[in-house]
Order: sequence, then C-alpha cells, then structure tokens
Amino acid sequence: MISVLLVEDEREIAELARDALAAAGFSVTVALDDQTAAHTLEREARSFAALVTDINLGTGVTGFDLARSARRLNADIEVVYISGQGPHAGRFGVDRALTVEKPFNPRDLAEQVASLLDDEA
Repeated sequence: MISVLLVEDEREIAELARDALAAAGFSVTVALDDQTAAHTLEREARSFAALVTDINLGTGVTGFDLARSARRLNADIEVVYISGQGPHAGRFGVDRALTVEKPFNPRDLAEQVASLLDDEA
C-alpha cells in the first residue's frame, strides 16, 4: 500500500482529506501540527511516497519548510500543497509539487495525489 503523510492543522479538513485518501487506497498518516510532522519525517521519511501539507500551519514551520525537509530525507517524495493563499502560493515550494486550493473537494485531492504518483511510476 502506498503511504502518504498528511499535514493539516484544521482537524475537520484533515479528517475529510484522510478519509478521501484512504478511500482511494492510500495508507495515511496524519499530523495535526508542524512538530508532529517534522518528527514523523525524521523517523519515517523513506516510507512515504507523498507529503500532502497545508502551507500555513499556524506558528512555527510552514508546509514549504516541511517539504524541503522531506525532500532532504527522501528525494523521491512527491509533494502536494494545500493552500487558501491562491494558485501561485506553490511557487515558493519545492520543484515538482502540486498546489490544491482551499476549499477543495476531498475526492479531487485524492485524485490529484493518485495522478501525481501514477505519473512517477
């Protein structure tokens, strides 16, 4: 099963995205804050095929920071940013990343992740 790390600080959005990703056949690990996400990446970065992360995680580390860290630990990890900041927010992120704008349909998010991973297969 393909593993995805989902980082979203809004619990309801995280639950909706997790459910849609799981329904699409992914094994999903959820981190509700930047610190949990960073620790999970430090321990398990190589086990994830994709990182799906909100850009604005409140105080502390951003989704951009997490993606850079994830790529240092696993150069092959795919990245999908979730953003309420508009379509151009992802230009500050890592190469080869997708940006999905909030509000989004959770099934569309799962399809974007699946498509990204299929393109890399």
